[in-house]
Amino acid sequence: MAAHDDCVIRPATLADLDGVHALEKACFDIDAQSRRSLRYLASRAQADFLVALDGACIVADAVVLYRRNSGVARLYSIAVGASARGRGVASTLLRECETGAQRRGCRVMRAEARLSNLASRGLFQRAGYRENASLPSYYAGRDGRREDGVRLEKPLT
Repeated sequence: MAAHDDCVIRPATLADLDGVHALEKACFDIDAQSRRSLRYLASRAQADFLVALDGACIVADAVVLYRRNSGVARLYSIAVGASARGRGVASTLLRECETGAQRRGCRVMRAEARLSNLASRGLFQRAGYRENASLPSYYAGRDGRREDGVRLEKPLT
C-alpha cells in the first residue's frame, strides 16, 4: 500500500465496485467500464487493479493486464477524478503500476491513449514513455466516428 499527499493507493476489492464504477462514469463518457467488467477485473482477471483513496472516497484507479509467459504488461486503464487532478496522484498511481509489473517479471509497460487526450499523453511522456505506434480509428468516438490513438511504451528495467 502506497501513500501520496493525503491519498492512499491499495489494491481494489469487490467492496470498491460502486466507487470505481462512479469514477469510470465521471471520467469516461464513451469508454467507461461496465460494472460487470470491473467486477471481473477486481476478482478474476490476471491483473493488478489499484485504487487511490482520499479519505474514504475513490479518486483514481488503474488496471494493468498481464499475459502468461509475456514480459509485457499493459496499462489497460487509468482514471483520475476531478478532485485528484493536478495533485500528482496519476503519476504516483502509474509508478505503483510499474512497480507491480516489475515484481511480476515484466520488462516493458505498454499503454494506449487517444490522440486528443493531451493530459494522458503528457503524463506518460513525463514518466518516460515513448509513443511508438499510431493507432488509426482505434477508439469509438461521438456520432459513430472513430478516433485515432497512439501506443506508448516504457522499458521497466
